[in-house]
Amino acid sequence: MQFDLIVFDLDGTLVETREDLARSVNHALEAEGLPSHPMETGVRFVGDGALKLVQRSVGAGFSDETCQKVLAGFLEHYLGHCTDHAECYPGAIEVLPMLAPARLCVLTNKPIEPTLKILDKLSLSSHFESVIGGDGALGRKPNPAAILSLIKESKTTPERTLLVGDTSVDVLTARNCGCKVAGVQFGFRPGDFENYPPDYLLGSFLDLPGLLQAR
Repeated sequence: MQFDLIVFDLDGTLVETREDLARSVNHALEAEGLPSHPMETGVRFVGDGALKLVQRSVGAGFSDETCQKVLAGFLEHYLGHCTDHAECYPGAIEVLPMLAPARLCVLTNKPIEPTLKILDKLSLSSHFESVIGGDGALGRKPNPAAILSLIKESKTTPERTLLVGDTSVDVLTARNCGCKVAGVQFGFRPGDFENYPPDYLLGSFLDLPGLLQAR
């Protein structure tokens, strides 16, 4: 069975964004007089959204008010620097045109404004018919509302939909809506798949066309 709709996560799936995220959170920490982190430490805090990134970076013992100030500073700085070091994962640009006639969309928990900036900068926008960010009315993954909206918009069914992502959040989103999910092993949290196994595992973007042809 062919998939009519393939929905991609952004960070850790299509695009490597950890360095820009870590640099922006360090900028926000320093602006509040808090210690920053070495890059190799900061990138390990990435993977569960902006608030979790800030909470891990600030550390225990600080008030919610401090976390909110750092979060605001992070979001402001990141919007202006979200494409400084961002790059597509190997094979992404080559593979996306090979997935026709499936409809391709992006579903991310990242706010829509930096999402669109990244897609534009990396020449990815033209491949996707719809892009949904985590700050919209449909809520954030693993809430299935957004992917169900894409399924309806695409005039297809969950059974003919594939979600491609890099964390347990993506697996749970797929389970909540009844679609299949492919987990990329090159993303932010491949260890998630031990406890939240996807239907398929991708060691590289180049594995995706073969997976589809094998079905």
